Formats: sequence, structure tokens, C-alpha cells
Amino acid sequence: MKHKYKFAILGGDMRQYAVARAICENKNISVCVSALCRECTDDIIIKECSEIYDAVTGADAVVLPLPVSTDGVCLNCPAYLEKQRITLDEIIEKMEEKSILFGGRIPQSTTVKAQARGIRVYDYFLCEDLQIKNAYITAEAAVSIAMNSLDKCLRGAAVAVTGTGRISRLLCELLVKLGGKVTVAGRNADALAYFEIMGCKTLVIDNAEGWSGELEHGYDIIFNTVPAWIFDRNFLERADKKLTVIELASAPGGVDICAARELGTNVLWASSLPGKYAPHSAGILIGECVCQAFEKMEVRV
Repeated sequence: MKHKYKFAILGGDMRQYAVARAICENKNISVCVSALCRECTDDIIIKECSEIYDAVTGADAVVLPLPVSTDGVCLNCPAYLEKQRITLDEIIEKMEEKSILFGGRIPQSTTVKAQARGIRVYDYFLCEDLQIKNAYITAEAAVSIAMNSLDKCLRGAAVAVTGTGRISRLLCELLVKLGGKVTVAGRNADALAYFEIMGCKTLVIDNAEGWSGELEHGYDIIFNTVPAWIFDRNFLERADKKLTVIELASAPGGVDICAARELGTNVLWASSLPGKYAPHSAGILIGECVCQAFEKMEVRV
């Protein structure tokens, strides 16, 4: 690494401030921020710029939030008013050639435009290490939501988890340690073997309508991680009224939203938990991921 690099940290939620703090730990990097959700006037090692242009000018790397954009056009920037919205194209135009654009879930069109200008692009959302650590935060947050929604403790509670991915694995580990009676439903019978070893009851999700019947009665909570409608109106009509569904999956989720509202089913929509539940921890993870990726990319130049 050369003596000093300049990073611009832009937009996003409270995670971005933690990202800036984490990157500041690298003494070879100076950090400029703009359009964050909080002011940095109390932080003497972070330079706050009122204009994004000032932060981006001369930067070796620009770090955008997760997600980079909510509409594919403008920067995800809750702190700015509607009239002050900044487009991703404007940011790319201001970036230096051969600099690096970091972001989470970067739109394909943005990647193409950046690369056409000679800017390297790194989507940290695709980093497996970050995904696993974020999954743990999601699992811990989901357990916290469950504890606050039940009128009893999780020890001895009948709990179902749908899906067998990263979040499900970490969530089930926590639930089992807390003494929950856990059932895991998934499409892949081989993946379910892991949960059997953990001590969970398993259920194969198939195309037959009857697979979900076992979950209709006797369960306190269902955590869903499957991003496809597996709990339709028929299931919701037959399910116990005391049942709570905690929706962890990305859109469209696994629950018929309209039917759930009409029937009064207790569905807790719990997406993007790392940024809501533990923005400090989630931001540090992103900052560490960015620094590691930057060092590797600079070595290859």
C-alpha cells in the first residue's frame, strides 16, 4: 500500500457511520463522508463534506451503502431531502479513473457504466464471509423479535423454521441452545440432514398441498426464510390463531400478504435486520470486508 489513500463514504443508514469508523482504523486511509444519517462533527478523524462532489474528488475508493439504491437510479440516502437526491450516474461521473467503487447490491447498469470509465467495481454483498456474519446478526435479531412477541419463553416453545440456508442454520443453533422444540422444513432432503444432527425435527417441502398441514397446529412461531409464497390463504385460514409468523425472507416473502391482513394473521415483517437491529456491528463487518478487498485489489494493480 502507498502512504495514504482517500476513501469517500456516502449515504445509507446508520451502518455507514460504522463503516467509516471501521475504515478509519487503517492508518493508511483517510476518510471523507457525505450524506450520512448522522453528523460526524464529534469525530476528529473523519472529514465531513457538505457536498458529495468534495468527498468523491480525488478518492481512491468510494463506498456506497447496502443497498446502494432503492430504485436503481438514485443513491440510497435517507438523510437527504427528495429535492437533493443524488443519482448513481452523477457519482460515477465524479469518480477518478482506476478508483474502486464499493457497494452492496450494486445495480448492473451502474456496474457497466463504472467499468466503462475504467472504475473497478466490488459488490461486498456477494462476499461469502460477510453474508455468513450478517446471517448471524439476522438470526440473533429474529430470536429477539420472537422473545418480545411471545407471552412465554422460547424454552419449550414449538418453533418451525422454513428454509435451510445460512440464516436458518444459525437461527436453529440459537433456538436449540435456548431449549426450543424446533422443526425445520426445506426442499432439499440432503440439507435437512444437518438439522437432524442438530436435534431438529425435519419436514420436506414438496409440491403437494399437504406438506404444510403439520405446521398448521401446535406451533407458537414460524420463522420463514423462503422468498416464495409457501404460506397461502388456505394455510392461513386453517392455522392456529395464536400462531406468529416472523418473515425474514426478501421480497416477495413466503406469506400471502393480502390474505394475512384480511385474516388478521400475526405476521411480523422483519427484513433487513442487520441495519435495524445492530447497525454498529453490521457496519463494522462491511468496513472490514471493504478494507480487505481494497488491499487485495491494490496488490494486483
